[in-house]
Amino acid sequence: MKQLITMLIAVVASAAVQAQTKPGSISGTITNNENKAVDAATVQLLKATDKSLVKIAVSDKAGNFAFDKLPEGKYLVSITAVGFTKKITSPVEINAANTAIVITDAKLLPQAKGLSEVTVVSNKQFIEQKPDRMVVNVEASPSNAGATALEVLEKSPGVTVDNDGNISLKGKQGVIIMMDGKPTYLSGADLANVLRNLPASALDQIEIMTNPSSKYDASGNSGLINIKTKKNKAKGSNGSIAVGTTNSLFRKNGTEEMTWKPSVSVNYNYKKNKINFFTNGVYNYREGRGELNIVSRYYRDNKAIDSINNVNTFFRFRNNNYTLKTGLDFTPDKKNSFGIVLNGFLFAGRPHPVTNTTYTTLDGVPFSRLNTENTNKLSWNNFGANFNFRHTFDSAGTELTLDLDYSRYNNTSDQNLSTGFFDGNYNKTADSMFLNGHVPSVIDIYSLKSDFVHTYKNGVRLETGIKSSYVTSDNLVEYVRKAGTTWVPDARNNHFVYTENVNAAYINVNKQFKKWNVQTGVRAENTNTKGVQAIDNSSVKRNYVSLFPTAFASYTINEKNSLTASVGRRLQRPNYQDLNPFTFFLDSLSYRQGNPYLTPQFSYNYELTHSYKGKLNTTLNYTTTTDVISQIINRKKGNSGEIIGFLTSDNIAKYTNAGIAISAPVKFTKWWNSSLYGNVYRNHYTGTYISNETGKPEVVDLDLAFTSFTLNVNNNFTIGKGWSAELSGFYRYKTIEQLSLSYPMGQLSIGLAKNNLLKGKGSLRLNARDPFNFQKYHGLTQYGTVDIDIRNRWDNRQYGVNFTYRFGKQQGQSRRRSATEDEQQRVGAGN
Repeated sequence: MKQLITMLIAVVASAAVQAQTKPGSISGTITNNENKAVDAATVQLLKATDKSLVKIAVSDKAGNFAFDKLPEGKYLVSITAVGFTKKITSPVEINAANTAIVITDAKLLPQAKGLSEVTVVSNKQFIEQKPDRMVVNVEASPSNAGATALEVLEKSPGVTVDNDGNISLKGKQGVIIMMDGKPTYLSGADLANVLRNLPASALDQIEIMTNPSSKYDASGNSGLINIKTKKNKAKGSNGSIAVGTTNSLFRKNGTEEMTWKPSVSVNYNYKKNKINFFTNGVYNYREGRGELNIVSRYYRDNKAIDSINNVNTFFRFRNNNYTLKTGLDFTPDKKNSFGIVLNGFLFAGRPHPVTNTTYTTLDGVPFSRLNTENTNKLSWNNFGANFNFRHTFDSAGTELTLDLDYSRYNNTSDQNLSTGFFDGNYNKTADSMFLNGHVPSVIDIYSLKSDFVHTYKNGVRLETGIKSSYVTSDNLVEYVRKAGTTWVPDARNNHFVYTENVNAAYINVNKQFKKWNVQTGVRAENTNTKGVQAIDNSSVKRNYVSLFPTAFASYTINEKNSLTASVGRRLQRPNYQDLNPFTFFLDSLSYRQGNPYLTPQFSYNYELTHSYKGKLNTTLNYTTTTDVISQIINRKKGNSGEIIGFLTSDNIAKYTNAGIAISAPVKFTKWWNSSLYGNVYRNHYTGTYISNETGKPEVVDLDLAFTSFTLNVNNNFTIGKGWSAELSGFYRYKTIEQLSLSYPMGQLSIGLAKNNLLKGKGSLRLNARDPFNFQKYHGLTQYGTVDIDIRNRWDNRQYGVNFTYRFGKQQGQSRRRSATEDEQQRVGAGN
């Protein structure tokens, strides 16, 4: 740690030595159409090349503003104030001959009469491309009304979700999902389940970053996705109420069944003087249906197919979900602000799968059948608290921030499993098996983070910070099985306690050199973990230090063209649930089991982007990853010689991903705008794993590769008189995901919106998602003696209606990042 502190001091000192160049300044006075000063206007200094934010200021009582310590370059000034239309000035340039610029066209015009009494509905594009990220504006898409967070994610450019709920970005898995800058602490199917129960009405934006700087946690091989919830900071009392319902259709055995998913959300904000209070609550009820068909081919010692196993599972589920976020900001003066944020999530679910398993000969003649009914009761409770502080030293943007966080996850899964055994003619062959399970899990997370930003006189921008987190994960599994007329403890009972401490420090240095913008940084992370199984007092300890360098360079070729190159090293730590060695039963002959011996996977990400007019963006990317953590299907012989399949995770492969992505907004006519995105990529896995199907360990080689592509299209139509429409969709060609080949899948969505109802206070949205039932999953897993065909369909054909009523003045929105940047992503909730 001393060496790390010494390194940070050395870099800061070297940056200070460079502060020799004479800085420039931009100032001005903001007035209205009567030449009176405009107080408290928000003034943003932007780069003229890409309109990226450089600095921000607020005008004083005389309407004056000033930016100093500016490097040479071309700039724009953006001015906004309540009651006035937005103003963007003409470009100005700071150079050796012109170091002090005074803005003369800073006059604001009032908004049209009556705007202060109505809500102004923004016409943002669904997709916005910014220099370091892609932004998805959730409310800009009418078809998102009544949708869930996962459904919005799935149609976002470059994002795919596989059959198990794993989220990929540009064909690469290992993406970190954050909520308001905080990792979700959920992964895989558990994260997907939570996102399925979070309505889109609670969301504002989704940020997609494929190569984050060293300021962010190093976790996430393929980048970060930050889901921003709504938080208003408009003055006075204001908010919104949204109600809606979505009806889903599912066809089984020729009969169509309808389920419904109503939701209610309330968003409220009160701001006066130095106090800002905000709260957002959501209730969501979901019920649904689904069907999973798995065909497994079994091989014997001579590698010939011996039998075929057909598994059909019909799912029914219903659950209630409650989310609440509330907070208070206190700003005693212009330089200091304090805040506290409390949030919670309650989930009560009743999934009820019924599975029929049939073993057949190669001729299709059944010789064995199993009927399994699995009744589950799931309860997930999450509570989080954040305290934050910000101090601004000067108008140049020097500031210090501090975040303290605490989060607790209390998850419980109660399971009742019963299985009947029959021959091919449905004659009972053995007594039924009954197994009851109680699986509680408690996870506590503590985190501290502090960041410091300073811009030197020569334009060098320094960012540095520290973070420390401590996690405890206490997991218990208690199974009892029926033996005659009594219940006895099962041999697979266990108690697993996992602790993890990560200490990190980073530094970033940024400098503008005329047409060049260069940023370099490094992040150091010290990780200390320990996993203990109480049943045999065995433990696994790991301690390691890793460095994660990043570098970015942008070159402005001319006013229309620019190039950006970036490289970064990242890692993916095992999810907490993947480290848990417990057995979670899916049915009598299949289960999932964790692996406490998993190690992190490391990757290098390279990107080169060309931007034309800041809109048409073409990106080449290449990623290489070692010690890939992958879910793998393995098999072993049971006590009676039967083959038992189980799902686990292991470090099994090396992985490479190469691709090209193109994105662009297209304006066909005044009333038709479109956002287009395409990505062509190739995934290649090579490695080995250990199979125990024959009763002894056997090394199996892996070599899987495939070239795929994805397309995303979002069309928005302005009809007139407050009406707008949307036609959007995505298509994904077959690809390799988690060692499985996923066949093509797509979706089409239609939306219709009416704004400015009830004197501008209300809006109505109607939508149909996948009305033609295109979206179905088909996957094939083949390696070693594993040969499995999977087909999954669910009630994705949905029709929804949503109404929103807004009260008070609806203006800018703001959010707060917190200290926990990585740990929450890796919690696995009850299964």
